[in-house]
Amino acid sequence: MSRELTKEEVRTKFLKHVWGMIEYWDTMVGEKTSGEKLSGLTHSILAAIDGCSTDLPGFILAPSPHESDKQYLIDNDEDYFPENHENDVNADIGGCLHELLYPIGKEMGLVK
Repeated sequence: MSRELTKEEVRTKFLKHVWGMIEYWDTMVGEKTSGEKLSGLTHSILAAIDGCSTDLPGFILAPSPHESDKQYLIDNDEDYFPENHENDVNADIGGCLHELLYPIGKEMGLVK
């Protein structure tokens, strides 16, 4: 009989998927540099979070600042992250991370 996965089961499935990607990129044969492999691994992890994996759904990825962060940052005239609660999620950044990885890397001068 079908049932909803527990939080722990979802976490374990995600982490096993990440370890599978680590193994894949680590054992890749060819002329790949370590930077290319790390970039590929990062892209794969972000694609999984975004829901582009056949084994996993997309995930909500939102900031979870410490309760004292907001006032500390305000006191130091710095911008602060939105607060999130389990049933009230703000600033979910999941969904297009893997698509933005390389354009932002280019913008930073890290990707040619």
